[in-house]
Amino acid sequence: MSYSDHNIPNAADQFISSVFGAAGTLSVIAFTPTGGWVGVASNGQYAAQGIPPDCFAALGNFINNGLTVRSIAFPPAGGWVIVADQNYQASGIPDDCFKMIGTFHNNGWPITCVAFPPSGGNSWAIVGPNNFYCSNIDDECFQFLNNLAQGTDRATQVTFTPSGGWIVYGGLFFYARNIDNGCFQQMLSFGNDGWRIGHVAFTPGGGYSIVCNAKKPAGVDNPMRDFENYFFQDGAGQWHGIWDRMKHYGVPGASVALVANNAVAWRGSYGVLQAGQLNYVYPDTAFQAASISKPHAAVGILRLVQDGTGNVQLTDPIANHTSWNVATRACAPSAWAKGATVQLTLQHMGGFVGRGNTYPLGVCSNFTGGGGGFGGYPVGSSIPTLDQILAGAAPANSPKIEITTKPGTFFYSGMGFMVLIRMLQDVTGQDFRTWMQQRVLGPTGMNQSTFALSLPPHLARAAAGHDAGTGQPIPGLRYEYPEAPAAGLYTNAGDLGRFIVMLNQAGAIEGQQVISSQLAKAMLAQQLGILTAGQPTDNGFFYNHSGENYGFTSFIQGYPNLHAGFAIMLNLDDGQKNASGFYNEAVGALKRIYGLP
Repeated sequence: MSYSDHNIPNAADQFISSVFGAAGTLSVIAFTPTGGWVGVASNGQYAAQGIPPDCFAALGNFINNGLTVRSIAFPPAGGWVIVADQNYQASGIPDDCFKMIGTFHNNGWPITCVAFPPSGGNSWAIVGPNNFYCSNIDDECFQFLNNLAQGTDRATQVTFTPSGGWIVYGGLFFYARNIDNGCFQQMLSFGNDGWRIGHVAFTPGGGYSIVCNAKKPAGVDNPMRDFENYFFQDGAGQWHGIWDRMKHYGVPGASVALVANNAVAWRGSYGVLQAGQLNYVYPDTAFQAASISKPHAAVGILRLVQDGTGNVQLTDPIANHTSWNVATRACAPSAWAKGATVQLTLQHMGGFVGRGNTYPLGVCSNFTGGGGGFGGYPVGSSIPTLDQILAGAAPANSPKIEITTKPGTFFYSGMGFMVLIRMLQDVTGQDFRTWMQQRVLGPTGMNQSTFALSLPPHLARAAAGHDAGTGQPIPGLRYEYPEAPAAGLYTNAGDLGRFIVMLNQAGAIEGQQVISSQLAKAMLAQQLGILTAGQPTDNGFFYNHSGENYGFTSFIQGYPNLHAGFAIMLNLDDGQKNASGFYNEAVGALKRIYGLP
């Protein structure tokens, strides 16, 4: 055992020394806002000075009844709480905190820590080995708590300083902000010597106590921490963490998720919602998925085929199932319209305008490139209807959607997906966004995702898009994309991880068969709305898709035969190739750490 303290009451120091002198361990050390203190050893020995009499009495009652005390905390305005392994008692703490402790207790969730920031009011944190819940704590602290509460060796403690600093710790790693430098250096020293930080407490006068009850276990793999801390190795052999590389590339915020054994193993959140502000990315923070909308829309079309509504088949011409006149350019034979099948359009081979076959408008050969995507609309702009987008009519800012090449040749075309959705809405009589919520997002368990044009209230705390050229938030923070199937999905990396699990498992997730096994396998084998590499029978066969909207970049990759995959979302567009530079490093780190091809 090891400990260190500075400027704490002599009696507290003597108690800690006596515990460790007897080869014991310390379960709790805490200081009151008025200079009192309390300590509890693992053998039940305890001592205190200057704490409320009812707190001291409750502590004695717990000890005398053989309970193991896990946490004692004092709010800045007075009051106290004691949490033991089988009971708890409190006085003068926020009602919401007391109720949540009760919820933990009633559900059998162990509590390892209760802590109160110096801001007072309804501000508190409850942490256990498997759960945590917080109210009005420092935003970055909450982000790190989310990250460190995942992985194979999880943080179980959070401590706040009287001046507003904090530490998240209890696992093999700890992170701190604005704490006493001597305390921080001592914690680093303990960590370098192989000690696990067990308890840190601060006095109102700036003193501190650090307790280490055990050495770090040997041979513990923690790949999430490795991803964060050994993100990139430069030419000199120096390792850089994810935060350093975000700064290098100018990435304000990131959402990352890893799929292993066909489950979302972890969801990391890094950086801020908006550059220059102190609102941090959480695991459920919504980003624009951009073109990763297309694989989701493809599943929606496959559900249409599966459900039999309108008897739509993949080999059918789209023109057979829509009242919209499938348009062809004047230079294109009208017969090409019958060649634009559902399947070919999902494969970007329907002949519709897209990347490489758009400009100049009006020709059917010798294209000069361009096209394929949508520019979005600044907040407050007039938003075109679906038919206006199809016709390229004002206020649409994209060209008319029409067939420019003979179906059967690949030209990446988000515009073809707009034709598919016109068909879907004609056949079902249902809005695309509703269809997707009911038949794809909901059954997949993507509960923090939506195709809504404007974010619903529960997703309003979303990432702001950033211009790669300036590094600043884009006007209005996010452009609107009425071209929902091509670019309109809002989601997070964790929800994208669920989508990967569903595709890996031939359309099934947690007992829900989102699409049939046959159609899910066909989606990957025939590249319906997704891109693949290798043969489906290859061990390292994978599928992927990238996306870029103004202000956002994203990437997913799944390995169905390895039951693995990952998702990366950034609130920076790729205009300067910085976003792709960062996510390529992230992909490299994930492949290296998890042994993926």
